[in-house]
Amino acid sequence: MGSDVQGRKPDSSLPLSRVGVKGLKFPVIIRRGTREILLSATAEVFVDVPGDRKGADLSEITGSVSSLVLKKREFEGIENITAQICRQVLERLPYVKTCECRMQADYFVKSGSLNDSTLNLSTLIGETTISRDQEEQDFIGISVQGINACPCTMEKERTILKERFPEFSLAVDSLPIITHNQRNRVMIKVQNMKRKQVDADSLVAIAQAVIGQPVSIGAKSESDADLILRQHMKPMFVEDVVREIAKKLKGDLPDIDPEARIIIRSESEESVHPHNAFAEFSGKFKELRI
Repeated sequence: MGSDVQGRKPDSSLPLSRVGVKGLKFPVIIRRGTREILLSATAEVFVDVPGDRKGADLSEITGSVSSLVLKKREFEGIENITAQICRQVLERLPYVKTCECRMQADYFVKSGSLNDSTLNLSTLIGETTISRDQEEQDFIGISVQGINACPCTMEKERTILKERFPEFSLAVDSLPIITHNQRNRVMIKVQNMKRKQVDADSLVAIAQAVIGQPVSIGAKSESDADLILRQHMKPMFVEDVVREIAKKLKGDLPDIDPEARIIIRSESEESVHPHNAFAEFSGKFKELRI
């Protein structure tokens, strides 16, 4: 058996905060009651490395993942998988103090009626951080793509149109006016506390209620024209999107633990600017003052 190269003393004694693997792909099954969801997941796992070790045993990290998924075990949620991976890594690597695991998977949500349904793509997110001397932190999250309309350009267009067509000033003020659409991606992450678990479908519904949902696979439950009109009736900055989601989160899921950490992000891919717009809230659920 060869010597432990990773365990040798390095030339520099600088400790490293995060060492690990990225892009681990594998199938997993999530079971919620009688519902079974097969996911194709991608994970990344990191540990800290002390200054007296050359490196981490990456094979032990990948082995922790494969020992779970190759048994074809069923899991309660994606954040349940990341937590189990972190625990196994800490057992296998006694020299590390902290382990982080992040996992994402494509997730199709069916909406509409039985005879007029559509499949919309979202992303499931699971995250766990475990330190030997601190409490475990688990997050469940989603990422959803929709659209929003720029309110700033809409107001500028109103001014221009009223100057050019003063006879239509009343109509210009009362109707949504041309502006540029922006492909908007929303991410919501909620810390799962032991007292109250959060369902990913509820987070998807909240995000789609604010930024809509692209016309996708299946029958058109909402046409592209209806979607554009709806978003133009209430144009929003990325800041507005975050605040609207916070408002719905507080109203639709009031039982979330007050101490649970919440992260809400909105990023718009600008259609007329060479940059994106971004906004974020990060804090505890009890801090969502709306």
